[in-house]
Order: sequence, then structure tokens, then C-alpha cells
Amino acid sequence: MGSMSIAAGCSPEYQGGPYPHKTLFSLVQAPDDMVIGKPTWYASTCRECPAGCGVLAKNREGRVIKVEGNPQHPINRGRLCMRGQAALQAIYNPDRIKTPLLKEGDRWRPIPFAEALSLLRQKTDTAARAGKNRVRLMTEVVGENLLKLFEESLDRWDSGGPLVFEPFAYEALKVANEKVFGVKGLPSYRMDQADALVSFGADFLETWLSPVEYARKFKDMHALQAGRKGVFVHISPYRSLTGANADLWLACRPGSQAVVALALIGELLRDKRAVGLPANLHQDLEKAARDYTKEKAAESAGIPLEQLEQVIETLKRASKPLVLGAETAAGPNALQTDLAANYLDLILDPRLALIDFSQRHRVEIAASRSEVLSFFQNLDQGAVDVLLLNNVNPVYAMPSSEQIEGALKKDSLFVVSFANFMDDTSSLVDLVIPVGLPLEVWDEYGGKNGLVATLQPAMGRITAAPNIGDIFLETAFGKTSPADNFKAYLINGLVSRDRIHNEAEWLYTLQRGGIFDIPEAKRESGSATPSRALAKELDPLLALPQTTGLTLVAAPSIRFFDGRGANRPWLCEVPDPVTRVAWQTPLLVHPDVLESKGIEQGDLIRIKSGQDEVEAPVYASPWLRPDVMVMSIGQGHTAFGRYAAGKGANPLRLMPTETVSGTGGPLFAVASVDVKKSGRKVDLAHTDGNRDQHGRKIALTVSFESLDELRKARKAGLAMWDFPLTLPLPEGYDPKRDFYPPIHYEAYRWSMVVDLDRCIGCGACAAACYAENNLGIVFEERIVEGREMAWLTVVRYEEQNRPEHILFLPLMCQHCDNAPCESVCPVYAPHHNKEGMNNQIYNRCIGTRFCSQNCPYKVRRFNWFDWKRTEPLNLQFNPDVTVRSKGVMEKCSFCVQRIKEAHGWAKNEKRAIRDGEVIPACVQTCPTDALTFGNLMDPDSRVRKLVDDPRAYQIMGYLNTKPAVIYLKKVVQEV
Repeated sequence: MGSMSIAAGCSPEYQGGPYPHKTLFSLVQAPDDMVIGKPTWYASTCRECPAGCGVLAKNREGRVIKVEGNPQHPINRGRLCMRGQAALQAIYNPDRIKTPLLKEGDRWRPIPFAEALSLLRQKTDTAARAGKNRVRLMTEVVGENLLKLFEESLDRWDSGGPLVFEPFAYEALKVANEKVFGVKGLPSYRMDQADALVSFGADFLETWLSPVEYARKFKDMHALQAGRKGVFVHISPYRSLTGANADLWLACRPGSQAVVALALIGELLRDKRAVGLPANLHQDLEKAARDYTKEKAAESAGIPLEQLEQVIETLKRASKPLVLGAETAAGPNALQTDLAANYLDLILDPRLALIDFSQRHRVEIAASRSEVLSFFQNLDQGAVDVLLLNNVNPVYAMPSSEQIEGALKKDSLFVVSFANFMDDTSSLVDLVIPVGLPLEVWDEYGGKNGLVATLQPAMGRITAAPNIGDIFLETAFGKTSPADNFKAYLINGLVSRDRIHNEAEWLYTLQRGGIFDIPEAKRESGSATPSRALAKELDPLLALPQTTGLTLVAAPSIRFFDGRGANRPWLCEVPDPVTRVAWQTPLLVHPDVLESKGIEQGDLIRIKSGQDEVEAPVYASPWLRPDVMVMSIGQGHTAFGRYAAGKGANPLRLMPTETVSGTGGPLFAVASVDVKKSGRKVDLAHTDGNRDQHGRKIALTVSFESLDELRKARKAGLAMWDFPLTLPLPEGYDPKRDFYPPIHYEAYRWSMVVDLDRCIGCGACAAACYAENNLGIVFEERIVEGREMAWLTVVRYEEQNRPEHILFLPLMCQHCDNAPCESVCPVYAPHHNKEGMNNQIYNRCIGTRFCSQNCPYKVRRFNWFDWKRTEPLNLQFNPDVTVRSKGVMEKCSFCVQRIKEAHGWAKNEKRAIRDGEVIPACVQTCPTDALTFGNLMDPDSRVRKLVDDPRAYQIMGYLNTKPAVIYLKKVVQEV
């Protein structure tokens, strides 16, 4: 096999073709902001979800190769989730539409942009002359200026304003906020200031409102700091990533969260906690909660009484508790749950100090699902001539797609989709006009009301697609346009709103990425709910149907959100954090149910609800109730390009078509579904290995109560559990224990510290590693064979002493001082450099794979193939990182290219590299600051101080490999 690998590595083919001619080119006239070989950074705003995080786009020679969080942006403060990391894969996606497409019969005909805009102007002008409201627009959530232009354009066409569509519109939460707080919107939450957090399903670490922001705030509350640690309780039928990070998970029946919340209200009222409430509201709440004792609530919700009592005591002990409502994809009783959660917050703190009404999330402008259904019903029945769709995919995101498809196929309706991909909806329209993507255009989008966050072209254009704002200025106004282009329109809007006053302020806004001061807003006090209706509105039994059998829950995906990220190969390749399954949509079923039905993991089964049916492989998961099945939203597209079409399944097809009374929102759960074996089996593309650590020293925890004992000096030994922390420095060597002599470093010994108490398992670090280091995408078939190429993976384990709890552990090359890989390579490809890192010299590697066999951490990846990057995906490559060919071993390099860049800056300034100056991609993006990188030789460095933490340990340190990656034990606590 070794000789075969050598021959493969010497192949004349490279990336599927012959080696190119080695010719150097130089620009005669380069742009002012481009220096060949040096990056240029542009501040912009992420539009992968409505949260609106700030980003910095790294441009090399005219193309964006990486996006990172903007440290000055108040929402994400320099961090980014995996969806944000994958944003540039929309730009370089090989299935991106490059020119307008006009449908003629069953075929598409490419046409020039000028012809498409002329046709659009003709259709809209004709419709406007025919009468009122004959041009309609459905759009995703957009910024204030673009929304204003849409409104003005529709007014020119004598039509009503646009309908803002988002699959997750938080209808129940908005109604509950209006009834309780008098604000029909979505305020933000100061959970970083709380000391106890109770969530009734809100998945704030995945998709709920602003996950990067809330991940940071959550760990500011929940991580160990100054000897204190907040408490988190999650109440939900299944354990999402958010629930996996809870100190206590209450596995309640679907829709019973409101019952539990009412029991908490009653207990707190009896404990005299509602001192600041108005007397009439106090009486009404007592009446509403009277029948929901803790005993009845525990029985109705199907949870142990002692667990409910633990939650009650937690809220009573807390000085700053905060309660959150239902999940993003609302289940039964979402309104009652959100109402009860709001009243709990009001009881616990009548001043509502932990709810920020001045920073409301912009997604609150999205229409309710009932309004969306009425919109399409009017299209089907009313006199509408032109329908414009801006980056929306309702055919995929709504279960009542037959009605929508029928409306889109009407002969009398001309449908135009401003989309860059032929998705499920765009494939049904008459004209597709591609538009500039967020990293290519001028725009503005504030994820919170009052916030101005700018977008600017961060790269040269690879298509001729115009800004959608320019399209509307030209087609709606023509020669009477209020501005020459949308950039000018945007600047005029900021000037008219008194946000900028001159060109200098505009340039400063662009450089910073926006205007981030938000004026304080006053909250309307009191409750907007009539007292006599309170008990009835809070009664969850009114909205809870009697069901038997299994309930299917469609859960939002941290990778694909509502499905819009399914065509990004990085998001498909990085496994789901909880199941560790990539490229597939498994159905999560409790092992007891599988055993009772004679079903095994990997069996392909049919799930049927009403007349609809989907097929999915089964995944055995203990982290949900036996009467619940869970399937992630995001895959199962009928179109949307090669990376999404036909991949996985879409559980939204099985959801109820009707909306929920009182909120107009959809229901993302369906009861009494039928499950049948198909007789076929598939291999799951999962990378989790074994959940059990088998008693090894891998992912460790320490109880909060045992921290003082941990600080006491322990006698060092040679056994597994008393082997000391041996730093990869001369001080970590002992001649009584070590065979090899110590290695002496002159100035730098690079190391990383991973705080397991701060890691939430979100996988943003893994996606950032793909983006920074040109990792190969191997697809489903190769992952099934175990040939994934990830340099960094977030391993999921069960806690050794409490297997019902989940641990997440980021695992990469440990850069050992006594590296086992180095001693077995016959050609010295694994190489220890003068700064302590384990380098992998690719052109030395002959593919024996001895190093991988000798690595106890199994973090080295052998490259079996030249992974194909379909053009123009090759343009996203980082030119500072070698693209590996087949036949070589590769693994984490601590982003050595960034270390080399810091050396260059330090050398030019005749100084040493400063602490914090080198930030690997994984460290940079982590939303919770779980990763720290630095120089162990610097006694004042943050990483050197962290390794002195009594929680510090090395994975399987008893092997005496002396890893340079030091872990801090996760702190667990009993609620």
C-alpha cells in the first residue's frame, strides 16, 4: 500500500487536470486599495439570517477568501457562527445564476440584463395602468432604506406595501409581548446579567433571534467566573444543542411547557415574590394558576416532581432570574408558554431590568403566517398581474405548498424572482433575475431597530448581477429616480435620518461597519391584557389536543437555519453538533421506541401525516422523550443546486397547513404520525464514533462543589488519574519519568487552551477551519467510509459519571512535545519546529500513514483523493495555504500562516510578537471565547496564566506525549 500511495502522490494530474504553466502575472495598474500579496479588509454585515452580525471580509487580489466577525459590531463583537463563515460559498457557488432566465414553455432562455429589466418595466407599468394593487412584492427582512424604496416603488405602481416573509416570524412571542408588555415586537434579553436562566424551549444557541449574541451572553452568565456560575434549566420535549448545555433538562410532553410555567407562577405567588405587581394583576394571575399545582403540572408534563421542585427552588434562590419562552419553531401552546414566561419575568422583576426594549430585533417586522397565507390566497383569487419575490422560498418553507404552487402557475400572473439560485420557488416563476449578493453590493441592514450596519462591495464582481435597489430605481422611477443609484439613495436616507452629515462621517461609517449608538427607548408599563380574559388566555388545556402515538417535531437547524444554507457545502460537511451526522437528515427516535418496533439505526422508514409522506434514516437518540420524534429543517429541497437538491428530507411537508388561533403562526409539530419500515437500510454519514469515553481521560468534568479540593496540591504519580500536567516546556520534563530530553525554545512555544466550561459545541470553529485552511469537501459517500478531512472536530461525549449529560470537546492536532507521529515517519514529514509546533511537510510525505496509526488522538487526515472544487469554488482558496494533493497526510497547523504573518509585522517593527496578536481561525470565530492561543514562554500571556488553572489537564496526558493543547475541565453543578 505504501508504494501505491507514493505512485499516486507522483501523479501528473492535479485537481483533475494537468499542472498549469508556472507563469507569474503582475497588475500594471492595480487599484488603490490593493497590494499584491497583502489582504484588504472590508467591513460589512452578514445576511445569512435576520440577526445581522457585523463581518470583516478579507480580500486578496480582488476576491474575498474569508469572512470574520467585526469586533466593533455590538451584536456579535467579532464572533461568527458557522453559517456566517459559509457566507462566501454563495458567491462562488457553481450553481449560482449568472444571467436572467426567462421561462418559455418548460425551458429557460438566458436573456441579457437590459432585456430583463425592460420586460420587468413593461409588465409593471402595464399592471399599474390596469388598476390598484396589481403589483405585489414579497421580500425577506431587509434594511430600512431598501424597505423604504420597495414601498415607494409599489406606491408608484399604485399598489400596497410589501409583505415581509420569514419562515421563523415569532408570532406567538410578539403577541405575548404585546399582551404583557404593551410592545408588539421582539426585545433583546440581558441574559449576561442574570444568575439563573429558565428556558421553555427557546433555542438561543442555534437559531432563536440572535444566536451568536446570545451564545456570548449565555456563557458570560453560565461559565465559571470569579468563583461564581449561573444556573440554566431547559424545559423541552427534546434536547437540542441549547438543551445539551443546560444544567438540568426537563423532558416534558409536547405543549406542556405552559402547564409547567403556570405551576411556577403559582408557587412564586404563594412565596410572596410578586411584591411590585398591581393588585388586580396579582389576583388574575392567582386565579389563572390556581388549578395548576406543582403535582398536577408534573403529572401533566410527564416530568418527575422532584425536578420541578428543583426549578422552583432555583428561581426562589436567584437574585436576577430570567425566563425565556418557546422555541424558534413553535410547538403546541406556544402563545400560552410565551405569555406565562413573560408573566414570570414580571413577577420575578417588575422593573424588567433584564429585558431591553430599546434594542428590538428587526425580524419583528416579518408578517405572520396567516398574513402570508392570505397573501397567496388573494393572488389566487384576486386581480394581480405581477408578483415580485425577493430572496424568499415559500414553496419549501410552507407546508401548504400546493396552494402556493397553484398561485405561482396562474397564466394571468407574471412572477419574477430576484434570486441567485434556482430554488424550489424560483423554478416555478416566469422570470429569474439574479442580483448582487450581500458581499458585493451597497446596502444597510441593522439587526436591531435603531442600529445602522452598512454593506459595501468587498470584492470585484464575478457576474453582472445588479443591486436590487438599482433595479427598483430604474424600473419604478426611470428618469424621475430620486437618486442616481442605490448607493446615493442609501446615503440620502442616512442624511435625512440625521445619522450622517458629511462625506467624512460616511467614510468613517463604512470603515467601522455602521453607526452603533442606539437611543434609549421607554417601555410602556403595565399589562395590555383585560383582567377578565387573563385566566382563559393562559389556560394551556384549551389549545392542547388529546393525542396518542408519536409526535413529530420539525426543529430548526444550526447549520441550515430555515433551509437557506443547504447549498453551502461547508454546512453540509460539518456534522450536526448533537447527532454528528453530515449530509443527511436523520429521524431522531428514542432507543426504547426502536426496540419496541423492531427498527435499527440506519433503517429507512416512511413517516406519514395526512396525505403527505417522507422517507428518512433512523438515528437512535436518548436525548428526547419516547413519545417524540425529531427531524431537522433545512434539507429535502426539490431544487437549489447540486449540494441541496435531493439531499435529505423536508419535515415541513408533514406539518399542519392551518395556523394557530390567536397568533396566526404556524405549528412545527404534528401528532399521531404513522411510521413504517421501508425494508431498506442506509449507512449514516456520522463521525461520532462512541459516545462512551470508556473511563479514559478525555472529556473531563469537575463539580462546582469540588473546585476547592481541586485547588489543593496532589501527589503526582504515573497512573491515569494522578499523572500530572506536563507542560511542553523544559519544566514539564522529569528525568525520573521521561526518556526523551527536554526541548529548549528561545522565544516562542505556541499553545492553545480550550475551556470546556465555555464550549457550547456549536461547530463555528470547525467551519472557520474549513474556510481558512482549504480543507477538502469529501461528500456523503466518503464520510460513510470514514474519510472526512476535518482538521478540527467538536467531539460529542456522554459525561462519565452522568451519562444523561452531554459534553462537547474541540479536538485538533495536539502539537505534542513528545509527538508519537514524529518518531515513526521514515521520511521525517512530521517535523518539530523551533517554536514547538508539529509541522507536516507535504512534499516529504509518501503516504505510509504510520503517523496516523501512532497518533493516540486520531486527528491526522490522510488525503485519498484530489478533492474536486467545481469552478468558481476554487476562487475561495486561501493563497497562503497549500492545497494538498492526494497521497499526503494533513492536520491542524495552528494556522501557521497567521503566525508567520505576525512574525513579519513584529520583525518590521523590531519587537516580539505581542500576546493576542496571533489568532487562529478557530479562536477568532468562537462565540463564547472558549479557545485561547498564545505563547507559553511569555509569563504574562493569557494562555500561560490559564494553564495554571487547577482545572487544567491534557487529554490522555498519562501517555506522556506532553500536548500543547491544554483543556480546562467543564464545571458541572446540581440544580
